[in-house]
Amino acid sequence: MQTSIDQAMRHIIGTDTGDQFVTHDLEVAPGGDPSLMQREWLITNGAGGYAMGTIAGVNTRRYHGLLIAAAQPPVGRVVVLNQMFERLSFEQVGQHRPVEWTTCTFRGADGEQNYAPSGFEMLQRFRRGLSVAWVYRHGAVQFTRKLTLHWKQQAATLCYTVEGLKQPATLSLQPMLTLRDFHSLLHLDKATGFDIKLGDRSVTVRGDDHAVTLGCDCAEFVEDPSEWFDVYYPVEALRGQDDHEDHYLPGKFEIPLDPHRDEQTITVTVALGDDPVEPCPNDAVRRAHLVPMLDHLGPTIDDRTRRMLVIAADDFVVDRTHGEETLSTIMAGYPWFADWGRDTFIALPGLLLATGRFDAAAAVLRIFAESIHDGLVPNRFDDYDDHAAHYNTVDASLWFIRAALDYVEQSRDHATWDAYLATSVVDVLEAYITGTRYDIAVTGDGLISAGSAQTQLTWMDAACDGTVFTPRFGKAVEINALWYHALVGTAALIRNQDANAADHYTRLAGRVKRAFTRIFWDDKLGCMRDHIWTDASGNGHVDNSLRPNQVLALSLPHSPLPRTKQRIALATIRDRLLTPYGLRTLPRDDPNYHGRYAGSPYDRDAAYHQGTVWPWLIGPYAEAVLRIGQFDAKAVHEARCAIQPLLCFLDSPGLGQLHEIHEAEPPHAPAGCIAQAWSIAEVIRVVKLIEAAESGGSGK
Repeated sequence: MQTSIDQAMRHIIGTDTGDQFVTHDLEVAPGGDPSLMQREWLITNGAGGYAMGTIAGVNTRRYHGLLIAAAQPPVGRVVVLNQMFERLSFEQVGQHRPVEWTTCTFRGADGEQNYAPSGFEMLQRFRRGLSVAWVYRHGAVQFTRKLTLHWKQQAATLCYTVEGLKQPATLSLQPMLTLRDFHSLLHLDKATGFDIKLGDRSVTVRGDDHAVTLGCDCAEFVEDPSEWFDVYYPVEALRGQDDHEDHYLPGKFEIPLDPHRDEQTITVTVALGDDPVEPCPNDAVRRAHLVPMLDHLGPTIDDRTRRMLVIAADDFVVDRTHGEETLSTIMAGYPWFADWGRDTFIALPGLLLATGRFDAAAAVLRIFAESIHDGLVPNRFDDYDDHAAHYNTVDASLWFIRAALDYVEQSRDHATWDAYLATSVVDVLEAYITGTRYDIAVTGDGLISAGSAQTQLTWMDAACDGTVFTPRFGKAVEINALWYHALVGTAALIRNQDANAADHYTRLAGRVKRAFTRIFWDDKLGCMRDHIWTDASGNGHVDNSLRPNQVLALSLPHSPLPRTKQRIALATIRDRLLTPYGLRTLPRDDPNYHGRYAGSPYDRDAAYHQGTVWPWLIGPYAEAVLRIGQFDAKAVHEARCAIQPLLCFLDSPGLGQLHEIHEAEPPHAPAGCIAQAWSIAEVIRVVKLIEAAESGGSGK
């Protein structure tokens, strides 16, 4: 896939640096290319904080910054440092103009984007691994900026290197701050102001709610407040959101540079709060943390792809305080999602089990198990109150059971099952059988019915301004496939401890299986109905939309659908929904189909599940291919081909991550979050299934 962005890259070196965790080392065409601003990088700190931006070093979203810290890990995220205004001034002012390495975007009166300064035009190289670095050149002077996040701390280190200086000069580093919630924007005419407190080679700046402390290893901070107004974020404009804000610059570190030294290094630390931190010299702690995961992924993929997948997977696994303990949880996506129940348990097998992180998997399961109420796993924890949970989903609990069953099977940790998982799983099953909130209950045929016209309980939950775009109340196909799998799998695990309960779940599963094909299968469609429901007058309705939800009935280890019909449904999905980057949520000939995902929040929500491609669905699709093909060589080849475009995207446009969604129409532009947990997780899970199949296993 050749794009203007790719044409700006001369080559990818990747492994020639001697650093096994460098995934991208890109040489940039000279003169600057604005298309580099479309390609975004991400690094994380393991505690909810992150840094994010573009190859060009230009912030194009409100969520971009050199440190977005988690004030209440892993949530309460704050844009601590947006950018650093970097200026090199020469003593012979008349002969040499100052060189400015930074770039911001502004919108002119004619609507055109203007860049000031235009430091990106001097960019020569961009490097990404566990840290990110930019290399610029102006004449003989080479300027390098390297950003490293402190592991499990809300802090960052900026390391600057200046080489090739031929005459005396001064490097000025001015922090550009907003100190605001990462969803909001700063407008200085509405802000209450900033307070500046100088320290020993440091400065603390306090805004309305948060403070940042910056320290420099070789210079005092000079207080000299100024403001930049109307910095423009073009991606926010495309999303129909407010698209400009102001930056506050409290002053500067000024560092005299010696032209007689070949190389000079300056270190600046940035931390959320009132106290300075020591510089982070490298990312050795995280490297040691990642090595076992690299070893756990087998030879099915090459070393570089393995590095990218392991780093990407680890980006989503973060600390969460649970009582007096610190346990693990999974962030659903960057930049704006926190830990969501449904996303967590779809992603857990790929992020944690496939990488051998069984302790972390047990911790995630425990956090959510201890938060179950009325048989419901939280749909999400709150972004601002780390103790508050929201319960408004039917499938999160069923995905929790799926993950719990997978955990016990792969880890052989029956002690954890006996300690709390078995009780939590049975609590969910019994709550669904007897009926719980949101009209979730077993009906006479054994199938689960849930919700009403006023609720959105499945993963297709887009709604805006009172419009529910994909109402799926009643009996939904994937909910009942997950329900059947939960009953069969749980019965097998508890049989030795409680044979009566196991027999009860087995009998109920038999009823579900008999009803499932009768209710959902449609010979004329050659696939399954998406959902059925009964209205207030008692009239039955059927949604015959061809949607990818049915693929779960083909991919789960325990399927309620006969194998012959599975083959037919898989062929229909392959022919009408499969794209290089996942499955469409509607076929192109459906009257509700949206080929593009763009515009206002309402327009984007209208398209979200109405054609838009979801990469995570490639996981159940590829697993269905493998299971229906009984893991033979042909099935393995097809599954490998299904995930290959996403692996290529991970390498090049994605800079080591996979997006949340892609547009339904070619060229399937990426959209939504630039890094989504279940997108990465499902690719990793398929890699492990293929590995098991090629080694002679069943891939279960």
